[in-house]
Amino acid sequence: MTRSPTLAELRRTVQKERYREIGNWLARRVARPSAIYGTWAAVRLGMSAHQVTILALLAGTAGCVAIGSGTRAGFAWGVLLLHLWYWLDHVDGQVARWWGTASLDGVFFDYLMHHAWNLLLGFALGYGLAARTSDPAWAVAGCAIALGWSILGLANDCRYKAFFQRLKREGATYRIDGGSGGRPQPPAPWPRRGRGVITWPAYKACEPHVVLIALTILAGLALFTPSLWEAAWRAMVRGMAVLAPTLAIARCARIVSRGAVGAEFEVWFQPWAEPGQRPIPVYDKVSD
Repeated sequence: MTRSPTLAELRRTVQKERYREIGNWLARRVARPSAIYGTWAAVRLGMSAHQVTILALLAGTAGCVAIGSGTRAGFAWGVLLLHLWYWLDHVDGQVARWWGTASLDGVFFDYLMHHAWNLLLGFALGYGLAARTSDPAWAVAGCAIALGWSILGLANDCRYKAFFQRLKREGATYRIDGGSGGRPQPPAPWPRRGRGVITWPAYKACEPHVVLIALTILAGLALFTPSLWEAAWRAMVRGMAVLAPTLAIARCARIVSRGAVGAEFEVWFQPWAEPGQRPIPVYDKVSD
């Protein structure tokens, strides 16, 4: 691929099919469409996808450090840097698709960055208040948020690690039919009845894009209504310090008590019915 593509050439090559339909609102409407301009710049500079991911990691880390300072200016700059992190997190996948370098190593690096973000930001939200108020209890609350967000993210990773362990142990040949997450789908709507009426928005509140939108509102308060900003920040940390660990424990307990990992494995992986059949090639998943 050339280093001087036009925007039209990039859009034809690096944008995923249905990129405006699949995923959360912030990704569909803002990050993916605008990331094409970052991809244009990165390609012309000869940057690799890994280099863009490193920039994203640095931006996210700097944003968390700024929020952890506990100052109004630090909070506002920190949220701006977190938006840069989120945006670059969509640029790196597009760069990989342009250069044809998409790989499992890149996906691993991308997911590792997401887990680091959960830990850093969760702690920074509490530590910033501890620095501002000289009350260490807020740092403990930040640890609770970081732990809850991390477990929520790791629940899926641990499930797939369990899949792989069984595949290695049995040594059988399987075909993949696709389980509950087999095909990308548009965002699921808010359930109108049952427990999902409460749990759906609770889990959504812990998703990175929703957290980022909430922090953007807080940053606006920090700039224009400082007294309300600190009160809202405290309320967010108090609520999330309870919500995130509670949801993490509930999700893990539900998975284990219902045998959900084993059940999903049986849906995803089907033994080949006839000896000698060869499996269909499985292609690497490319993240945004």
